[in-house]
Amino acid sequence: MSKKAVVAAVLVFVVLAPVVIAAEGVVGEWEFKSQIPARTSQATMTITKNAEGKYEGKWLAQWGESELSDIKFEKGKVSFVQTSSFGGPEMKTTYEGTVEGGKMKGSGKGQFGEFTFEGAMQGEPKSGADAIVGEWQMTINTAAREMVDKLIISKNADGTLAGKWIGQRGENTITNLKFEGGKLTFTRTSSFGGREMQSTYEGTVEGDTIKGNFTSERGEREANATRVGAGKPEAGKAEPNKPASPAKRGEPAPSKPEPNKPA
Repeated sequence: MSKKAVVAAVLVFVVLAPVVIAAEGVVGEWEFKSQIPARTSQATMTITKNAEGKYEGKWLAQWGESELSDIKFEKGKVSFVQTSSFGGPEMKTTYEGTVEGGKMKGSGKGQFGEFTFEGAMQGEPKSGADAIVGEWQMTINTAAREMVDKLIISKNADGTLAGKWIGQRGENTITNLKFEGGKLTFTRTSSFGGREMQSTYEGTVEGDTIKGNFTSERGEREANATRVGAGKPEAGKAEPNKPASPAKRGEPAPSKPEPNKPA
């Protein structure tokens, strides 16, 4: 191959390479937030490419999973349609936005009107309030069992944080939620049999895990969390809301008979 041909080939690659890279800039998992009037909706959006080179997508939110269609991405602009049906008629929501540096933002339109949205490619470094925003699976260790509930943290339009607690006994109220210097604190108010009880939480956030404790009139209880979608639960944990092992209750483990000997 002549020197001119080599130079020409290199120039073609340099010119086309950014286009190829940009075409894949929308493929991946996105942490997605829609600012609907009066509330913030959160979801995980996954976009892939099939064997034919067409985009496919799924949308996973608190209410369930829905499909994405008509996904288009060209020159940093993205558009798609979300179709959902949660026990009723189908609802279609259209989205249009821009993608740059692992971030997505734009506007959408659905049966609830127009709204704005933003997304971040999972794996991108987060800082400030964004490092705590999302859904967390919270495991509370008690003397008799482990309870697994869900903590949802969102960011308001003014940058303050808001929390929602969904447990086996219904929703609890979360107030005074703060995230500063890697520390998460909040107050949880629950109601049992007409009686309100408050407990305060303080934990340390490290990536997709939170380690901390609840403190209330009943004492202190260990409570750790894992970001939903970040990975599988640790091995050796008791099943959600099942009795804990004898060792966790402070009881001696039952003895086992030796092999091939009478019990």
